[in-house]
Amino acid sequence: MAKRIFAKKKRWEPKLFVIMGVIAGIFALALGAPLLLSHGRSALRSGAIANDGSGQEILEEAYGLVADGAIDAAEKMIQPLLRGRDPVVTPRAILLQADIEHHRGRKDAALRLLKDASETFRASREYPRIEERKARQMEEMGLLEEARMVYEALRDNAPPEIRAMGYLGLGRLAERADNPIEARDFYRRAVEDAPWGDPVWEEAVDLMGRLNVKLIFSSIETPESRYYMVESGDTLINIGMKLNTTQGLLTRANNIDDASLLRPGQRLKYTPKDFFIIIERSTCFLYLFDSRGLFKRYAVGLGTSGHETTLGKYTIGNKQQDPVWFKPGSDPIPAGDPDNELGTRWMPMVPVNEGLPHDLGIHGTIAPDTIGTFASRGCARMHNHDVEELYDLVVRATPVEVVETIHDHVDAPEIPETPEPSTDNGEDAPAV
Repeated sequence: MAKRIFAKKKRWEPKLFVIMGVIAGIFALALGAPLLLSHGRSALRSGAIANDGSGQEILEEAYGLVADGAIDAAEKMIQPLLRGRDPVVTPRAILLQADIEHHRGRKDAALRLLKDASETFRASREYPRIEERKARQMEEMGLLEEARMVYEALRDNAPPEIRAMGYLGLGRLAERADNPIEARDFYRRAVEDAPWGDPVWEEAVDLMGRLNVKLIFSSIETPESRYYMVESGDTLINIGMKLNTTQGLLTRANNIDDASLLRPGQRLKYTPKDFFIIIERSTCFLYLFDSRGLFKRYAVGLGTSGHETTLGKYTIGNKQQDPVWFKPGSDPIPAGDPDNELGTRWMPMVPVNEGLPHDLGIHGTIAPDTIGTFASRGCARMHNHDVEELYDLVVRATPVEVVETIHDHVDAPEIPETPEPSTDNGEDAPAV
């Protein structure tokens, strides 16, 4: 039965709020990075700020200056806004000033600004953002218990869009405390609660995906872990077939260096998963889902104009490690050759719908700069380290669907019956 996995959500904040979140994230992640060259234009505006939208315009321009590296000009521009009492513009200006103070290494000054704003603007709709930013500043300064109290308050006393901020912060704190399972679960809640594409969602998705992979490939026992006792005559190949999992997952999760040394009675950890893949053509993202929802996302390169990656349903065919590329009009190009555009892995996409091409697949690349762009002849190309990871996660017959926009796809694809073994020898030329 198909399972509803997501629906399009209304964003809580206008465009400026999203911009603010992105800029704040840049400051937090790039603390101490050198400033970019200023565009050198004068940014100071004089006169009172009227309630006619001019404050918003000034603030948007200031964020644009920050994005361009003109930090001094942006700081001058927002000074009149900092002295105001507008319940929306003034808190946002304070948030930007706090980011500037943090970026310059004046952490105490940033925290004082945020604490004062928290007291002054409790009735403002910007209050949750102030609290989240205050807690993150505390987190950066090692005031972890104080930060935890704020994150817990956001989690317990706010609507989902704001609650997600609390879950995200609690996840980071759990990671700091070396509790990856708890952190992963907090990130998952943040992903579920945040609007799709919101800065909080973006950060939580990437952190959740990283931990999902770390846990499934490690010997750490999770609530989803299962164990298999090796029997006489077992090999990783037949164990993988029994468990519907990959040899790569078994070797990674059990630190197996030599598969020939398996012994009867050996206990192997595995995590049962019914994965499916959705490739969003409009954004060049590949989303890996399991029965609980989004597991991880990957950036991919897709078909260029005239060779667009064809929308429709497929399944993963016979996977190949270090594939030979049978390039049309050329001799076979061996694995590892600098001209082999398949990179280190090849996973053919076998059409389910009639009329779909038979030469598409998911593979690595020798042109990593093209990931995230439309540069292929139809295939989905990935960074080699990403495709190697995906290769060890998904089995043959994993469903794949190419859609234009993922929000138009609200139901998980049906899991098809496992097809008969393919006789494909891999010699069809993929549309890389």
